[in-house]
Amino acid sequence: MDPAVVSLSVQLADTAIRNTAATVADKIAAAKARKRDQETIAELEEIISSLISDKNDLVRIAQAYEQELAGHRISQSDVQYIADNVIPILRSLAAAASEDDADSDLEQQVEALASIVSAETVNILQLVGFNFRRAIGEPLTQLVAQLILSKAPPEDGHNNELQALQIKREMAYISLAQDAKAFARLKELSNSGG
Repeated sequence: MDPAVVSLSVQLADTAIRNTAATVADKIAAAKARKRDQETIAELEEIISSLISDKNDLVRIAQAYEQELAGHRISQSDVQYIADNVIPILRSLAAAASEDDADSDLEQQVEALASIVSAETVNILQLVGFNFRRAIGEPLTQLVAQLILSKAPPEDGHNNELQALQIKREMAYISLAQDAKAFARLKELSNSGG
């Protein structure tokens, strides 16, 4: 389960337990039993303040739940936009690919995808708990990020590795130069090749 939802559930349970009807009734009964009007009024005001504060917490928790759930759902307008704009682009790409490759079943795959991206199918899948954003959006985001990073210049770690290999090569040349026979063979090979 999502950590944000778990945290909201804990906050909700804490608030609900703190102010159950029995707990509030016990506090009111205890305040009235003292028979001191000023203290009773102060305690009742404190109970009311606590209840108002908890009501505000519950409203905040409900709004946070709503935002979490809305983040997982794709709206009807979003589904319609995807169907109206993305599917035709995929169809034209599949048609272009089919011209190049006669055995391509890409058009069939696009049609299968188009049937999945209908409002009815998306609603049914979301009702049973399918999260399109997590299943499609996150992997697609990671794939694009990897593609971009693969095109980026090498990081310092790669440069260090290259420098280490260059140093090893130079060390091999130095050790080769120190061995007279090996150096003579290298000289012969370079003269015969060039």
